[in-house]
Amino acid sequence: MASMEGKVALITGGSSGIGQASAVALAREGVKTVISGRSAAGLRETAALIETAGGEAHSLEADLMDPASVERLVSEAATAFGRLDYVVNNAGTQGEVNVVADQRLESYEQVFATNVRAPFLIMKYAIPHLLEQGGGAIVNLASGGGLVGVPGASLYCASKHAVMGLTKVAAIDYAKQGIRVNAVNPGGVDTPMLRKFFDSIPDEAQRKAARAGFDASHPNGRIATAEEIADAVVFLCSDKASNIVGIALPVDGGYVAA
Repeated sequence: MASMEGKVALITGGSSGIGQASAVALAREGVKTVISGRSAAGLRETAALIETAGGEAHSLEADLMDPASVERLVSEAATAFGRLDYVVNNAGTQGEVNVVADQRLESYEQVFATNVRAPFLIMKYAIPHLLEQGGGAIVNLASGGGLVGVPGASLYCASKHAVMGLTKVAAIDYAKQGIRVNAVNPGGVDTPMLRKFFDSIPDEAQRKAARAGFDASHPNGRIATAEEIADAVVFLCSDKASNIVGIALPVDGGYVAA
């Protein structure tokens, strides 16, 4: 396998959870990481973890709800270390837990702007920089909810199904030009986002029942750690995945197979 040493990755949502774990895991492989997020404190924490792992980090605060901010983010990421080889579209929002008829238009707009429009724009602006390097890899964080339905999560699931559509078509569009585009589809992962998702259920009894049922729905009996998802991200960026194009990679303890 060719070394990843000296390559540069842009990781959105890098201030916590899967984004943070992915940044640290890539840093251990010698990848220089540009991390973006809205939490300055979280970005500082991730940068410190990267440096402890022996890597180099550059932090950029960005609002993915703002298209102009997304364009600036990619431009600054490409110049931070003089190149761009990998993109990890990790940032996302969970939306609200509600039946379809009770979902709010405002929630729809927020979820799709963050989960669909932002990764689309990041790919749009990043792909020319990857082509300058003769290729690269893009990993989109989709979800088990991008492959199956999850009760009460209509907007989240719809947005992640859309991410899968973007992933497959971008993979086809650029496969011959050396850019591999794939998706990682986690099930439950122990992150602040998952906890916030269940905390949005107002009734305590329903909230506890929903969480218990979700944990039990994973055939291996547990949800994943952020580090387990990060391992899949590193693999899809690496040359070990050189012939893997346009896939959905469930890392979910069997959730979508059940």
